Amino acid sequence: MKEMLKRIFLVAFILLVLTAISGFFYMQKHPMEGNKSTGKNLKFSGQVSK
Repeated sequence: MKEMLKRIFLVAFILLVLTAISGFFYMQKHPMEGNKSTGKNLKFSGQVSK
């Protein structure tokens, strides 16, 4: 039982690290300020602000 809990925590930690690394590389290619050619920002509500 204790070994199974250790394995579950290890797998969850590895998945968390891989998610953080892939998110970091994704944000390098797609920065949060968005596409500079449009000049519009998409709000969380789905409305486009100019």
